[in-house]
Amino acid sequence: MGTVLFIIETLIFIPFLVWIVYFFVFSVGFRIPKKLFFERSNSQHRFLIIFPAYKEDAVIVDSIQSFLKQDYPKELFEIVVVSDGMTKETNQKLENLGIRILIPTYEKRSKAAALNMTMNVIKEEDFDGVVILDADNLVSPNYLVLVNDCFASGAVAIQTHRIAKNSNTDTAYLDGISEEINNSIFRQGHVNLGLPAALTGSGMLFEIKWFKNTMAKISSMGEDKELEYYLLLDKIFTVYLEDVYVLDEKVQNRRDLSNQRKRWIAAQIDTFLITLKRFRTIIRTRNWPMLDKLIQWSIPPRIILLGMVPILGSIVYLVAPTLAYKWFILYGLFIVSLGLAIPNRFYTRRTLLCFLKLPFIFMAILRSFMGIKSGRNTFVHTPHGEKKEDYNH
Repeated sequence: MGTVLFIIETLIFIPFLVWIVYFFVFSVGFRIPKKLFFERSNSQHRFLIIFPAYKEDAVIVDSIQSFLKQDYPKELFEIVVVSDGMTKETNQKLENLGIRILIPTYEKRSKAAALNMTMNVIKEEDFDGVVILDADNLVSPNYLVLVNDCFASGAVAIQTHRIAKNSNTDTAYLDGISEEINNSIFRQGHVNLGLPAALTGSGMLFEIKWFKNTMAKISSMGEDKELEYYLLLDKIFTVYLEDVYVLDEKVQNRRDLSNQRKRWIAAQIDTFLITLKRFRTIIRTRNWPMLDKLIQWSIPPRIILLGMVPILGSIVYLVAPTLAYKWFILYGLFIVSLGLAIPNRFYTRRTLLCFLKLPFIFMAILRSFMGIKSGRNTFVHTPHGEKKEDYNH
């Protein structure tokens, strides 16, 4: 019985060990000083800017007005808004700003459908690159100048640094920290160690021919994950521009957080399963970035790890105390990893107080797993532009 128990406990422990060591390696990688520098390019490229917008009347006009302040020749970029479910008044305001409006004709609503619709309408030869932004995103006036410098160096895929636009509720504040941990581990930490950065859904730029051809293969709710998959298949390195910022509105209550994560988790599971089918090919072709991504996509949400590791360690301690100590050592390593990944500016009293609400976030993410099927097949809209308080306020 003791041998059987040891085998079961070991089989459960191994994936948690792999996941947490993975976090630790790239958290350390994040702390390695390494900055990408691109010289100012004499060549100015033509960019298509796409804003998919579903019922985003509250934020889209401000976002477009902000983007129009670019220190970049106006004739070298065009903004397209896919206006899904927005009012005639909003569309008219956008048209008055000189924005091209597309009204969706597709039945199955998704961001992928909006992007494909745009690519089917525009003339590919009119542009060199395409920038994807969410309706609530704000960027600095030199955004296109900076991404152009990187694009001119030969980059096919670029991810810029998405940061929180708001921290008006504890949930939004914690979501902002979570975003920065992702940036530290999956983007900056990866690039510092020579691996491509992960995409994050907006603030992305692609070479337009590659993007159009690839998007034609994508129809899921997790278009950014599938784009990553095809980038890795084509062995394209995704550059991460840490100092080029995109302000992104964070979810402001736990219900919206649960709905959002439902879609993310479903997309991650689907892409993991697709990639897993290619495991032998990945090993045979030595596509190590794809292998890295396979491990990354196997990892449950961090909040689940934060809750499950001590729970499992406590259960093991009750059954076989001598086997439990490694669980608590592993948990300590996980805490150290997260501490390294959190940028220094978040080491504040507010962060400490917000961490006390993590058990409620844990429950919200658990609820997300219960709705994975709907997250896979149904468009989940995250509302923007309205101040909302946490439900326990």
